[in-house]
Amino acid sequence: MKCPFCQAELTTYSSFCPFCGNRLDAPTVYAPPARSSGGHAGLAIGLIALLVLGGLFASGALTPLVTRIYDDTRTALSGVFCLYAPLCPGSGYTTTPGKASYDQQISVIFAQDFTSLSYNVTAVPQQDTDGFGPAYLLNGKSDTGYWYQVGIAYNWPLASGTSYVSGFHFIWEVFLPNGTTTNPTLSQIPDNVNANDTVNLNLYFAGNNVVMLARDLNTRASSSHSYTAGGGSKFVGTTAFTTSSTPTSLMTEWYHPNPSWTTMKPVLYSEIGPGINSARVCIAEWVPPNPNSAVYSSCSSQMVLTGSAQSYSYHGLNTFTDQNTFQTGPSP
Repeated sequence: MKCPFCQAELTTYSSFCPFCGNRLDAPTVYAPPARSSGGHAGLAIGLIALLVLGGLFASGALTPLVTRIYDDTRTALSGVFCLYAPLCPGSGYTTTPGKASYDQQISVIFAQDFTSLSYNVTAVPQQDTDGFGPAYLLNGKSDTGYWYQVGIAYNWPLASGTSYVSGFHFIWEVFLPNGTTTNPTLSQIPDNVNANDTVNLNLYFAGNNVVMLARDLNTRASSSHSYTAGGGSKFVGTTAFTTSSTPTSLMTEWYHPNPSWTTMKPVLYSEIGPGINSARVCIAEWVPPNPNSAVYSSCSSQMVLTGSAQSYSYHGLNTFTDQNTFQTGPSP
């Protein structure tokens, strides 16, 4: 059996294609249109539309391409901002006025290893003065060098950096050991994600794959994607002595047109599991893809975590971390 979306050969039945992530139990998006008696008129209109689109592509008006796949269950969009720009090809962003050039990252980096990760995060809608919003991400670095990201994004920028996709969307991306990326994909479920819903983010190994799963626990909307585990069997931790630019972590990431944006609502991540023993917090902003373009950057010392929250603040941004929770943004 072949996937009707990407034509990949499927060896077992699943509700999602493990190659492209599309639902297989939904009506196909390639159903032929109904016949119309005005065939010649329709053909003429179609030719005119193609000519107009051709002119737009030639002028660059539709660059980068935003590919939309419509069906009864979801909308998938590509051509959005890479979740980790230094590893993304062609990520030569400049600080053009109005362009989301500054990449702000607030992370808690885990020291221990895991075979699965599960966190709930509150879907907090927020945006800067230009309308761009953040992504709330769960990241897993495998023992074979793959970096998996799954999360939820709000008003996430398109690759041009000058416009964004409105509202909440599920988002995922995979970086291979050689630095190439699957490119980020946004998925919107018609049930949608509402403000302040609780969204479960999950990374786990399943056979020869890693599953990236996001579920709205209020509306039951979900998005699940599988990608090769590349021989990996666990997500590895990182300490101050084994630094990594792509660590197993939680991250609130936000692209801004202007530097040093510090107006941020509290966002709470809470773990489903035994708890984190040790971690450190990093707060930074820079202009990708230049690793030496930091506007500000600082990491805490290694924290031994207990049931009591430990605060770490830098450049007007605050975090609170304990064994089971991580909060970014000001104290409520």
